[in-house]
Amino acid sequence: MNMKAHGQSFASRGLSALITSGISLALCLGQAGKEPKESKPTILFVCEHGAAKSVIAAAYFDKLAKQRNLNYKAAFRGVNPDAELNAAAAKGLKEDGIDIAGWKPALVAKKDVDDASRVVTLGCTLPPGISKASKVTDWNNVPSPSQDYEYARDNIKKRVQELVDDLAREKESAEGKKR
Repeated sequence: MNMKAHGQSFASRGLSALITSGISLALCLGQAGKEPKESKPTILFVCEHGAAKSVIAAAYFDKLAKQRNLNYKAAFRGVNPDAELNAAAAKGLKEDGIDIAGWKPALVAKKDVDDASRVVTLGCTLPPGISKASKVTDWNNVPSPSQDYEYARDNIKKRVQELVDDLAREKESAEGKKR
């Protein structure tokens, strides 16, 4: 009986060690190849309602930056956000072949501005208490997408293209200095 008790004790200790080893191995293997993801610098677009102009700018920025192989992402916010995207902007972007599923206006926060590499306001003023650093640019006189989507889109797209071109030049200049 003593040997049986000793045998059970040994077996349960062995099983315990085996389980612990298995868990440790699984944790190690689970971490293999999971390097910390580099977060892309963000370009933040802000308009009054976060539902049209900033949405179009963010959509085209992501598209054009990807085409130029730039490591940036766009975000859009509103000073007084609507509950949902502007119907004209949503319809136009879908017709342009841009997937905006799940996109929803959100209130701009101090953290959004602080975390962004650059901030572009589209004819609105950032709320009090949100720092206005030199990284903030205002695009005034952007036409309303509700009145004429194509005209507004083309105006925004032209400005976004200029921004992407500037970022590409900065990237090339930085790469040239590294060599």
